[in-house]
Formats: sequence, C-alpha cells, structure tokens
Amino acid sequence: MRSSGKACTAVTVCPVEGFMQGDLRQAVTGELNERNLEVQTFVVACFNALMADPDGFLGDLGEHWPDKKPRGRPRKADQARTHPDQEAPQEPR
Repeated sequence: MRSSGKACTAVTVCPVEGFMQGDLRQAVTGELNERNLEVQTFVVACFNALMADPDGFLGDLGEHWPDKKPRGRPRKADQARTHPDQEAPQEPR
C-alpha cells in the first residue's frame, strides 16, 4: 500500500484522433451525466463486463479501438533520419 493509504492506481486516458485534449473526457462525462452515471463507476462497470465475458465485451468494442501508438524511444538511427538539420545516414557499402 502507498503512503497515502490508497491502494488504487490511476488510469490516464490520452487524447485520440478526432478529439482535442480534454474533449474526449468532457464528451464522455456529459453522456454519462445525462444518464446519472459517473466516469469512475463506468470504468469499473467496463472492467466487470470484461471479466464476465472477455470475448463478448471485446467483440462489442470492434471498430471503437484507437490506433496503436508506438511505445518506447525511437532507435537512434530513426532519430538521426528524422532530425530536420541532418541528412539521413549513409548505408555502408
């Protein structure tokens, strides 16, 4: 347990294509508020639905998945090629 006494871990949602930062959360919060629901309990309900029927729940999401983003740092060779002040490194012959 952490020193703050909380056993929970925060979940961060980053902006996705089609939404500016904050717009997605505001849109979701608005939709849930109209139904007298909260974001935190919605997320818990989604986790519960996933555990109850993983294939069915994930299948229902289908087209709603955002594109995967590359993780980690780019390789040094990739960084050298993308730096605007440098030419691409020459391949050895």
